[in-house]
Amino acid sequence: MITIRRKPKLEPVDALANWLAREFTIPAGISRGEPFVLHDFQREIVAAYLSQDYDGPTFRTCIFSTPRKLGKSTLLGAILLGLMCPDSPIHIPHFCGAIAAPTEKHTGYIAAAMFALLETAGREGELHKRVDPKPGRLLMGNGVCHLSTGNMKQGHGADLDLAVIDETGLISAGQGELINAFYDALAAKDGQLILTGTRGDSPEYNELISRPDKRTHVTLWGADLNDDASDPAVWEAANPALGTIKSRRFMQDAHDKAEQGGSLTSFKAWHLNMPLSPSRQLLVEYGQLQRAYDVNAKPIPGEQCFVGLDLGGSAAMTAAVIVYAESGVIRPIAAFPGEGELDLAQRGKRDGVGNLYVSLAGTGELFETSGQVTDVAEFLARLREEIGDHPVQSISGDRYRDAEFRTAMARAKIDWPVVTRGTGPKDGDNDIRATRRMFLSGKAKMQRSLLIEAAVAEADVKVSATGACQLDKSHRNARIDVAQALTLACSAYVSAMDAPQPEYEVQLW
Repeated sequence: MITIRRKPKLEPVDALANWLAREFTIPAGISRGEPFVLHDFQREIVAAYLSQDYDGPTFRTCIFSTPRKLGKSTLLGAILLGLMCPDSPIHIPHFCGAIAAPTEKHTGYIAAAMFALLETAGREGELHKRVDPKPGRLLMGNGVCHLSTGNMKQGHGADLDLAVIDETGLISAGQGELINAFYDALAAKDGQLILTGTRGDSPEYNELISRPDKRTHVTLWGADLNDDASDPAVWEAANPALGTIKSRRFMQDAHDKAEQGGSLTSFKAWHLNMPLSPSRQLLVEYGQLQRAYDVNAKPIPGEQCFVGLDLGGSAAMTAAVIVYAESGVIRPIAAFPGEGELDLAQRGKRDGVGNLYVSLAGTGELFETSGQVTDVAEFLARLREEIGDHPVQSISGDRYRDAEFRTAMARAKIDWPVVTRGTGPKDGDNDIRATRRMFLSGKAKMQRSLLIEAAVAEADVKVSATGACQLDKSHRNARIDVAQALTLACSAYVSAMDAPQPEYEVQLW
Protein backbone atom coordinates (compact mmCIF):
# COMPACT_ATOMS: atom_id res chain seq x y z
CA MET A 1 0.00 0.00 0.00
CA ILE A 2 1.40 3.36 -1.04
CA THR A 3 0.75 6.35 1.19
CA ILE A 4 0.95 9.71 -0.50
CA ARG A 5 1.85 12.43 1.90
CA ARG A 6 1.29 16.01 0.98
CA LYS A 7 2.59 19.07 2.73
CA PRO A 8 -0.17 20.89 4.55
CA LYS A 9 -1.26 24.04 2.77
CA LEU A 10 0.25 27.08 4.37
CA GLU A 11 -1.96 29.89 5.50
CA PRO A 12 -1.29 33.04 3.43
CA VAL A 13 0.30 34.80 6.41
CA ASP A 14 2.65 31.85 6.98
CA ALA A 15 3.60 31.69 3.31
CA LEU A 16 4.36 35.40 3.22
CA ALA A 17 6.25 35.27 6.54
CA ASN A 18 8.45 32.41 5.29
CA TRP A 19 9.19 34.27 2.05
CA LEU A 20 10.11 37.47 3.89
CA ALA A 21 12.38 35.65 6.36
CA ARG A 22 14.08 33.79 3.50
CA GLU A 23 14.57 36.77 1.18
CA PHE A 24 15.17 39.79 3.39
CA THR A 25 16.94 40.96 6.52
CA ILE A 26 16.12 43.85 8.84
CA PRO A 27 17.54 46.93 7.08
CA ALA A 28 18.06 49.21 10.09
CA GLY A 29 17.67 49.54 13.84
CA ILE A 30 18.79 47.44 16.79
CA SER A 31 18.00 44.16 14.93
CA ARG A 32 19.76 45.19 11.73
CA GLY A 33 21.05 42.27 9.66
CA GLU A 34 18.80 39.66 11.27
CA PRO A 35 16.29 37.72 9.12
CA PHE A 36 13.05 39.61 8.59
CA VAL A 37 10.86 37.53 10.91
CA LEU A 38 7.40 38.90 11.61
CA HIS A 39 6.52 39.63 15.23
CA ASP A 40 3.16 38.46 16.56
CA PHE A 41 1.61 41.93 16.42
CA GLN A 42 2.77 42.28 12.80
CA ARG A 43 1.36 38.87 11.89
CA GLU A 44 -2.02 40.03 13.20
CA ILE A 45 -2.32 42.87 10.71
CA VAL A 46 -0.94 40.74 7.86
CA ALA A 47 -3.36 37.90 8.65
CA ALA A 48 -6.29 40.33 8.76
CA TYR A 49 -5.31 41.86 5.43
CA LEU A 50 -4.85 38.49 3.69
CA SER A 51 -7.97 36.87 5.14
CA GLN A 52 -10.49 35.93 2.43
CA ASP A 53 -14.15 34.90 2.39
CA TYR A 54 -15.76 33.03 -0.48
CA ASP A 55 -16.84 36.30 -2.12
CA GLY A 56 -13.86 38.55 -1.42
CA PRO A 57 -11.64 39.89 1.34
CA THR A 58 -12.88 39.42 4.89
CA PHE A 59 -11.93 42.98 5.76
CA ARG A 60 -12.26 45.86 3.35
CA THR A 61 -10.40 48.20 5.69
CA CYS A 62 -7.49 47.30 7.98
CA ILE A 63 -6.31 49.81 10.56
CA PHE A 64 -2.81 49.46 11.98
CA SER A 65 -2.18 51.99 14.75
CA THR A 66 0.81 51.76 17.09
CA PRO A 67 3.22 54.14 18.76
CA ARG A 68 6.00 55.45 16.55
CA LYS A 69 9.24 53.67 15.66
CA LEU A 70 7.86 50.12 15.73
CA GLY A 71 8.70 49.18 12.15
CA LYS A 72 5.36 50.21 10.64
CA SER A 73 6.86 51.58 7.41
CA THR A 74 9.05 48.50 6.97
CA LEU A 75 6.12 46.12 7.49
CA LEU A 76 3.91 47.96 5.00
CA GLY A 77 6.79 48.11 2.55
CA ALA A 78 7.14 44.33 2.93
CA ILE A 79 3.43 43.81 2.22
CA LEU A 80 3.67 45.92 -0.93
CA LEU A 81 6.77 44.04 -2.07
CA GLY A 82 4.88 40.81 -1.52
CA LEU A 83 2.17 42.03 -3.85
CA MET A 84 4.60 43.31 -6.50
CA CYS A 85 7.44 40.73 -6.52
CA PRO A 86 6.71 37.86 -9.01
CA ASP A 87 8.29 35.24 -6.70
CA SER A 88 6.12 36.18 -3.72
CA PRO A 89 3.33 33.81 -2.59
CA ILE A 90 0.84 36.71 -2.57
CA HIS A 91 1.92 38.30 -5.88
CA ILE A 92 -0.86 39.99 -7.86
CA PRO A 93 -0.14 40.23 -11.61
CA HIS A 94 -0.58 43.75 -12.96
CA PHE A 95 -0.86 45.00 -9.39
CA CYS A 96 -2.00 48.61 -9.00
CA GLY A 97 -1.66 50.27 -5.62
CA ALA A 98 -1.28 53.65 -3.98
CA ILE A 99 0.51 55.11 -0.98
CA ALA A 100 -1.16 58.30 0.22
CA ALA A 101 -0.14 60.60 3.06
CA PRO A 102 -0.89 64.14 4.30
CA THR A 103 2.34 65.54 2.80
CA GLU A 104 4.81 64.63 0.07
CA LYS A 105 7.45 63.97 2.72
CA HIS A 106 5.26 61.36 4.42
CA THR A 107 4.58 59.55 1.14
CA GLY A 108 8.27 58.66 0.92
CA TYR A 109 8.64 56.69 4.15
CA ILE A 110 7.12 53.40 2.97
CA ALA A 111 8.77 53.73 -0.45
CA ALA A 112 12.16 54.20 1.22
CA ALA A 113 11.53 51.09 3.33
CA MET A 114 10.80 49.07 0.17
CA PHE A 115 14.10 50.09 -1.41
CA ALA A 116 15.95 49.36 1.86
CA LEU A 117 14.47 45.85 2.08
CA LEU A 118 15.36 45.02 -1.51
CA GLU A 119 18.91 46.21 -0.92
CA THR A 120 19.35 43.66 1.89
CA ALA A 121 18.52 40.92 -0.62
CA GLY A 122 20.66 42.33 -3.44
CA ARG A 123 17.49 43.03 -5.43
CA GLU A 124 17.54 46.82 -5.41
CA GLY A 125 17.52 46.96 -9.22
CA GLU A 126 14.03 45.44 -9.40
CA LEU A 127 12.16 48.50 -8.12
CA HIS A 128 12.23 51.85 -9.90
CA LYS A 129 10.83 55.24 -9.02
CA ARG A 130 9.46 57.73 -11.50
CA VAL A 131 8.95 61.25 -10.18
CA ASP A 132 6.62 62.50 -12.91
CA PRO A 133 3.90 63.30 -12.11
CA LYS A 134 4.76 64.33 -8.56
CA PRO A 135 5.07 62.93 -5.99
CA GLY A 136 5.85 59.92 -8.18
CA ARG A 137 5.19 56.21 -8.68
CA LEU A 138 6.99 52.93 -8.03
CA LEU A 139 7.39 50.38 -10.80
CA MET A 140 8.24 46.67 -10.60
CA GLY A 141 7.63 44.32 -13.53
CA ASN A 142 4.07 44.93 -14.68
CA GLY A 143 3.01 46.39 -11.30
CA VAL A 144 2.76 50.00 -10.23
CA CYS A 145 2.27 51.81 -6.93
CA HIS A 146 1.30 55.46 -7.12
CA LEU A 147 2.44 57.98 -4.50
CA SER A 148 -0.14 60.55 -3.52
CA THR A 149 -0.50 63.53 -1.18
CA GLY A 150 -3.65 64.52 0.65
CA ASN A 151 -5.53 65.65 -2.44
CA MET A 152 -8.85 63.82 -2.60
CA LYS A 153 -8.97 64.18 -6.41
CA GLN A 154 -5.94 61.90 -6.72
CA GLY A 155 -7.99 58.91 -5.56
CA HIS A 156 -10.84 59.41 -8.03
CA GLY A 157 -10.63 57.52 -11.30
CA ALA A 158 -8.03 55.02 -10.05
CA ASP A 159 -8.63 51.27 -9.92
CA LEU A 160 -6.60 49.94 -7.00
CA ASP A 161 -5.83 46.55 -5.51
CA LEU A 162 -4.54 48.21 -2.35
CA ALA A 163 -4.51 51.76 -1.02
CA VAL A 164 -2.34 52.58 1.97
CA ILE A 165 -2.87 55.88 3.78
CA ASP A 166 0.12 56.56 5.99
CA GLU A 167 0.05 58.89 9.02
CA THR A 168 -3.75 58.97 8.82
CA GLY A 169 -3.92 60.63 12.22
CA LEU A 170 -2.27 63.74 10.74
CA ILE A 171 -4.88 64.27 8.04
CA SER A 172 -6.11 67.86 8.30
CA ALA A 173 -9.70 69.02 8.17
CA GLY A 174 -9.25 70.02 4.52
CA GLN A 175 -8.14 66.48 3.64
CA GLY A 176 -11.08 64.76 5.34
CA GLU A 177 -12.42 63.22 2.07
CA LEU A 178 -9.09 61.51 1.35
CA ILE A 179 -10.18 58.26 3.00
CA ASN A 180 -13.46 58.13 1.09
CA ALA A 181 -11.77 58.96 -2.21
CA PHE A 182 -9.34 56.06 -1.98
CA TYR A 183 -12.01 53.72 -0.61
CA ASP A 184 -14.09 54.35 -3.73
CA ALA A 185 -11.03 53.62 -5.90
CA LEU A 186 -11.09 49.99 -4.68
CA ALA A 187 -14.43 49.10 -6.26
CA ALA A 188 -13.36 47.83 -9.69
CA LYS A 189 -10.66 45.48 -8.37
CA ASP A 190 -12.40 44.49 -5.13
CA GLY A 191 -9.39 46.04 -3.39
CA GLN A 192 -8.58 46.86 0.20
CA LEU A 193 -7.60 49.88 2.28
CA ILE A 194 -4.94 50.00 5.00
CA LEU A 195 -4.91 53.01 7.33
CA THR A 196 -1.86 53.49 9.52
CA GLY A 197 -0.31 55.89 11.97
CA THR A 198 -0.71 57.04 15.55
CA ARG A 199 -4.17 58.28 16.51
CA GLY A 200 -3.24 61.95 16.09
CA ASP A 201 -5.69 64.78 15.44
CA SER A 202 -7.92 63.31 12.73
CA PRO A 203 -11.51 62.90 13.99
CA GLU A 204 -12.35 60.61 11.03
CA TYR A 205 -9.46 58.26 11.84
CA ASN A 206 -10.26 58.15 15.55
CA GLU A 207 -13.92 57.49 14.80
CA LEU A 208 -12.97 54.51 12.63
CA ILE A 209 -10.70 53.18 15.38
CA SER A 210 -13.26 53.64 18.14
CA ARG A 211 -16.33 52.48 16.19
CA PRO A 212 -15.29 50.14 13.37
CA ASP A 213 -17.89 48.51 11.16
CA LYS A 214 -17.95 44.72 10.67
CA ARG A 215 -15.73 44.93 7.58
CA THR A 216 -13.03 46.94 9.35
CA HIS A 217 -10.26 45.23 11.33
CA VAL A 218 -8.44 47.34 13.93
CA THR A 219 -4.99 46.48 15.28
CA LEU A 220 -4.45 49.08 17.99
CA TRP A 221 -1.57 49.30 20.42
CA GLY A 222 -1.40 52.17 22.89
CA ALA A 223 -1.97 53.37 26.43
CA ASP A 224 -5.16 54.68 28.00
CA LEU A 225 -5.52 58.31 29.01
CA ASN A 226 -5.47 57.44 32.73
CA ASP A 227 -2.27 55.35 32.46
CA ASP A 228 0.92 56.65 34.07
CA ALA A 229 3.05 57.82 31.14
CA SER A 230 6.18 57.61 33.30
CA ASP A 231 5.72 53.93 34.19
CA PRO A 232 8.01 51.56 32.20
CA ALA A 233 5.33 48.87 32.55
CA VAL A 234 2.98 51.11 30.57
CA TRP A 235 5.69 51.55 27.94
CA GLU A 236 5.99 47.79 27.59
CA ALA A 237 2.23 47.28 27.31
CA ALA A 238 1.79 50.03 24.69
CA ASN A 239 4.83 49.15 22.56
CA PRO A 240 4.84 45.57 21.24
CA ALA A 241 8.34 44.14 20.66
CA LEU A 242 9.88 46.89 22.78
CA GLY A 243 13.52 45.96 23.05
CA THR A 244 13.72 44.28 19.64
CA ILE A 245 12.40 47.02 17.34
CA LYS A 246 12.47 50.11 19.55
CA SER A 247 15.04 50.12 22.36
CA ARG A 248 14.04 50.59 25.98
CA ARG A 249 16.84 53.11 26.36
CA PHE A 250 15.30 55.19 23.59
CA MET A 251 11.95 55.15 25.38
CA GLN A 252 13.61 56.34 28.57
CA ASP A 253 15.49 59.09 26.73
CA ALA A 254 12.35 60.23 24.89
CA HIS A 255 10.45 60.37 28.18
CA ASP A 256 13.20 62.29 29.96
CA LYS A 257 13.52 64.75 27.07
CA ALA A 258 9.78 65.42 27.15
CA GLU A 259 9.80 65.80 30.92
CA GLN A 260 12.72 68.24 30.75
CA GLY A 261 10.78 70.23 28.14
CA GLY A 262 7.89 70.59 30.57
CA SER A 263 5.17 68.57 28.79
CA LEU A 264 4.63 64.86 28.24
CA THR A 265 1.84 65.40 25.70
CA SER A 266 3.95 64.67 22.62
CA PHE A 267 5.53 61.65 24.32
CA LYS A 268 2.08 60.32 25.20
CA ALA A 269 0.76 60.89 21.68
CA TRP A 270 3.73 59.63 19.66
CA HIS A 271 5.33 56.97 21.87
CA LEU A 272 2.31 55.69 23.81
CA ASN A 273 -0.36 56.32 21.14
CA MET A 274 -2.76 57.86 23.63
CA PRO A 275 -5.83 59.55 22.12
CA LEU A 276 -4.34 63.04 22.38
CA SER A 277 -3.72 65.85 19.95
CA PRO A 278 0.06 66.02 19.36
CA SER A 279 -0.16 69.32 17.49
CA ARG A 280 -2.13 71.17 20.20
CA GLN A 281 -1.18 71.01 23.86
CA LEU A 282 -1.89 72.73 27.15
CA LEU A 283 0.56 75.37 28.30
CA VAL A 284 0.68 73.75 31.74
CA GLU A 285 -1.01 70.45 32.44
CA TYR A 286 -3.67 70.61 35.15
CA GLY A 287 -1.86 68.23 37.48
CA GLN A 288 1.24 70.41 37.43
CA LEU A 289 -0.86 73.52 38.05
CA GLN A 290 -2.56 71.92 41.05
CA ARG A 291 0.78 70.83 42.51
CA ALA A 292 1.88 74.47 42.46
CA TYR A 293 -1.01 75.53 44.71
CA ASP A 294 -0.03 76.47 48.26
CA VAL A 295 -2.45 78.33 50.51
CA ASN A 296 0.54 79.82 52.34
CA ALA A 297 2.38 80.97 49.22
CA LYS A 298 3.62 84.50 49.81
CA PRO A 299 6.67 86.37 48.56
CA ILE A 300 9.59 86.86 50.93
CA PRO A 301 9.73 90.48 52.15
CA GLY A 302 12.00 92.53 49.91
CA GLU A 303 12.84 89.75 47.42
CA GLN A 304 13.34 90.66 43.80
CA CYS A 305 10.78 89.82 41.13
CA PHE A 306 10.28 89.48 37.39
CA VAL A 307 7.25 90.84 35.55
CA GLY A 308 5.66 89.73 32.29
CA LEU A 309 3.29 92.16 30.61
CA ASP A 310 0.84 91.71 27.74
CA LEU A 311 -0.77 94.93 26.49
CA GLY A 312 -4.41 94.85 25.44
CA GLY A 313 -6.57 97.12 23.32
CA SER A 314 -10.21 98.11 23.38
CA ALA A 315 -11.44 94.50 23.35
CA ALA A 316 -8.46 92.61 24.75
CA MET A 317 -7.36 92.23 28.32
CA THR A 318 -4.15 93.83 29.60
CA ALA A 319 -2.39 91.41 31.90
CA ALA A 320 0.71 91.17 34.06
CA VAL A 321 2.21 88.27 35.98
CA ILE A 322 4.72 88.68 38.79
CA VAL A 323 7.21 85.90 39.56
CA TYR A 324 9.32 86.30 42.69
CA ALA A 325 12.98 85.37 42.36
CA GLU A 326 13.59 83.37 45.56
CA SER A 327 10.24 81.95 46.60
CA GLY A 328 8.98 81.25 43.07
CA VAL A 329 5.60 82.71 44.01
CA ILE A 330 3.40 83.69 41.05
CA ARG A 331 0.79 86.45 41.19
CA PRO A 332 -1.34 87.68 38.25
CA ILE A 333 -3.31 90.85 37.66
CA ALA A 334 -5.41 91.96 34.68
CA ALA A 335 -7.64 94.78 33.49
CA PHE A 336 -10.26 95.72 30.91
CA PRO A 337 -11.17 99.29 29.86
CA GLY A 338 -14.11 100.43 31.96
CA GLU A 339 -15.83 102.79 29.51
CA GLY A 340 -16.41 100.49 26.55
CA GLU A 341 -19.74 99.29 25.23
CA LEU A 342 -19.57 96.09 27.29
CA ASP A 343 -19.46 95.66 31.05
CA LEU A 344 -17.64 92.70 32.65
CA ALA A 345 -20.69 90.44 32.56
CA GLN A 346 -21.25 91.16 28.86
CA ARG A 347 -17.56 90.63 28.09
CA GLY A 348 -17.70 87.25 29.81
CA LYS A 349 -20.71 86.24 27.73
CA ARG A 350 -18.98 87.38 24.53
CA ASP A 351 -15.80 85.45 25.35
CA GLY A 352 -17.66 82.31 26.34
CA VAL A 353 -16.53 82.28 30.00
CA GLY A 354 -19.83 83.10 31.66
CA ASN A 355 -19.57 85.08 34.89
CA LEU A 356 -15.79 84.58 35.23
CA TYR A 357 -14.79 88.24 34.82
CA VAL A 358 -17.26 89.36 37.47
CA SER A 359 -15.87 86.71 39.84
CA LEU A 360 -12.28 87.82 39.12
CA ALA A 361 -13.21 91.41 39.90
CA GLY A 362 -14.52 90.16 43.24
CA THR A 363 -11.21 88.46 44.09
CA GLY A 364 -9.19 91.53 43.06
CA GLU A 365 -7.36 89.75 40.21
CA LEU A 366 -9.20 91.83 37.59
CA PHE A 367 -10.09 95.52 37.57
CA GLU A 368 -11.24 98.19 35.11
CA THR A 369 -9.27 101.23 34.02
CA SER A 370 -10.67 104.50 32.79
CA GLY A 371 -11.21 105.11 29.07
CA GLN A 372 -12.47 103.01 26.18
CA VAL A 373 -9.01 101.51 25.72
CA THR A 374 -7.07 100.18 28.69
CA ASP A 375 -5.02 103.04 30.17
CA VAL A 376 -1.58 101.41 30.34
CA ALA A 377 -0.11 104.06 32.65
CA GLU A 378 -3.03 103.55 35.03
CA PHE A 379 -2.53 99.78 34.82
CA LEU A 380 1.19 100.11 35.54
CA ALA A 381 0.49 102.30 38.54
CA ARG A 382 -1.81 99.62 39.95
CA LEU A 383 0.83 97.00 39.15
CA ARG A 384 3.44 98.99 41.05
CA GLU A 385 1.14 99.05 44.10
CA GLU A 386 0.75 95.26 43.87
CA ILE A 387 4.53 94.78 43.74
CA GLY A 388 5.20 97.13 46.65
CA ASP A 389 8.71 97.11 48.09
CA HIS A 390 9.98 94.26 45.87
CA PRO A 391 12.70 95.40 43.43
CA VAL A 392 11.80 94.59 39.84
CA GLN A 393 14.70 92.86 38.14
CA SER A 394 13.06 93.10 34.70
CA ILE A 395 9.72 93.60 32.97
CA SER A 396 9.24 91.68 29.72
CA GLY A 397 6.90 92.69 26.92
CA ASP A 398 6.17 92.30 23.22
CA ARG A 399 8.92 93.92 21.16
CA TYR A 400 6.40 95.07 18.55
CA ARG A 401 4.75 97.35 21.10
CA ASP A 402 7.99 98.52 22.67
CA ALA A 403 7.50 102.25 21.97
CA GLU A 404 3.96 102.26 23.39
CA PHE A 405 5.16 100.34 26.43
CA ARG A 406 8.08 102.68 27.18
CA THR A 407 5.90 105.75 26.75
CA ALA A 408 3.40 104.39 29.27
CA MET A 409 6.21 103.59 31.73
CA ALA A 410 7.49 107.15 31.44
CA ARG A 411 3.97 108.47 32.11
CA ALA A 412 3.73 106.24 35.16
CA LYS A 413 7.26 107.34 36.23
CA ILE A 414 8.53 103.78 36.28
CA ASP A 415 12.11 102.92 35.29
CA TRP A 416 12.20 99.12 35.55
CA PRO A 417 14.67 97.33 33.22
CA VAL A 418 12.83 96.38 30.03
CA VAL A 419 13.23 93.10 28.14
CA THR A 420 11.49 92.77 24.77
CA ARG A 421 10.51 89.37 23.39
CA GLY A 422 8.92 88.05 20.22
CA THR A 423 6.04 85.59 20.09
CA GLY A 424 7.31 83.56 17.12
CA PRO A 425 8.98 80.14 16.98
CA LYS A 426 12.21 81.31 18.64
CA ASP A 427 11.35 83.48 21.65
CA GLY A 428 7.84 82.07 21.99
CA ASP A 429 9.11 78.49 22.02
CA ASN A 430 11.79 79.29 24.62
CA ASP A 431 9.28 81.12 26.84
CA ILE A 432 6.77 78.24 26.73
CA ARG A 433 9.41 75.64 27.56
CA ALA A 434 10.75 77.78 30.41
CA THR A 435 7.23 78.07 31.87
CA ARG A 436 6.78 74.31 31.75
CA ARG A 437 10.18 73.76 33.35
CA MET A 438 9.28 76.05 36.22
CA PHE A 439 6.04 74.23 36.97
CA LEU A 440 7.43 70.76 36.37
CA SER A 441 10.43 71.35 38.64
CA GLY A 442 8.17 72.35 41.53
CA LYS A 443 9.65 75.86 41.78
CA ALA A 444 6.33 77.50 40.91
CA LYS A 445 4.22 78.34 44.00
CA MET A 446 0.92 80.17 44.07
CA GLN A 447 -2.31 80.55 45.89
CA ARG A 448 -5.17 79.26 43.79
CA SER A 449 -5.90 81.75 41.03
CA LEU A 450 -9.02 81.67 38.88
CA LEU A 451 -7.23 84.04 36.50
CA ILE A 452 -4.34 81.58 35.92
CA GLU A 453 -6.74 78.63 35.67
CA ALA A 454 -8.75 80.46 33.02
CA ALA A 455 -5.55 81.35 31.15
CA VAL A 456 -4.46 77.70 31.03
CA ALA A 457 -7.91 76.61 29.86
CA GLU A 458 -8.17 79.27 27.15
CA ALA A 459 -4.65 78.96 25.71
CA ASP A 460 -3.42 76.20 23.45
CA VAL A 461 0.17 75.52 22.54
CA LYS A 462 0.41 74.93 18.81
CA VAL A 463 3.27 72.60 17.88
CA SER A 464 4.73 72.87 14.38
CA ALA A 465 6.19 70.03 12.34
CA THR A 466 9.64 71.08 13.58
CA GLY A 467 8.52 70.79 17.21
CA ALA A 468 8.53 74.56 17.84
CA CYS A 469 5.82 75.75 20.25
CA GLN A 470 3.68 78.86 19.97
CA LEU A 471 0.75 80.15 22.03
CA ASP A 472 -2.58 80.07 20.27
CA LYS A 473 -6.23 80.57 21.15
CA SER A 474 -8.20 77.44 21.99
CA HIS A 475 -11.23 79.03 20.28
CA ARG A 476 -12.01 82.20 18.35
CA ASN A 477 -12.95 84.37 21.36
CA ALA A 478 -10.40 82.95 23.78
CA ARG A 479 -8.25 85.32 25.86
CA ILE A 480 -4.56 84.37 26.01
CA ASP A 481 -3.27 87.67 27.45
CA VAL A 482 -2.60 86.24 30.93
CA ALA A 483 -0.97 83.13 29.46
CA GLN A 484 1.36 85.33 27.39
CA ALA A 485 2.29 87.39 30.45
CA LEU A 486 2.89 84.18 32.43
CA THR A 487 5.32 82.80 29.86
CA LEU A 488 7.24 86.09 29.74
CA ALA A 489 7.64 86.26 33.52
CA CYS A 490 8.56 82.59 33.91
CA SER A 491 11.07 82.84 31.07
CA ALA A 492 12.83 85.75 32.76
CA TYR A 493 12.88 83.79 36.04
CA VAL A 494 14.34 80.65 34.43
CA SER A 495 16.91 82.66 32.45
CA ALA A 496 18.12 84.24 35.68
CA MET A 497 18.32 80.84 37.38
CA ASP A 498 20.27 79.40 34.44
CA ALA A 499 22.70 82.29 34.22
CA PRO A 500 26.21 81.36 35.40
CA GLN A 501 27.05 82.72 38.81
CA PRO A 502 29.89 85.26 38.87
CA GLU A 503 33.19 84.04 40.23
CA TYR A 504 35.44 86.29 42.26
CA GLU A 505 39.14 85.92 42.83
CA VAL A 506 40.68 87.62 45.83
CA GLN A 507 44.40 88.19 45.91
CA LEU A 508 46.08 89.04 49.18
CA TRP A 509 49.31 91.03 49.13
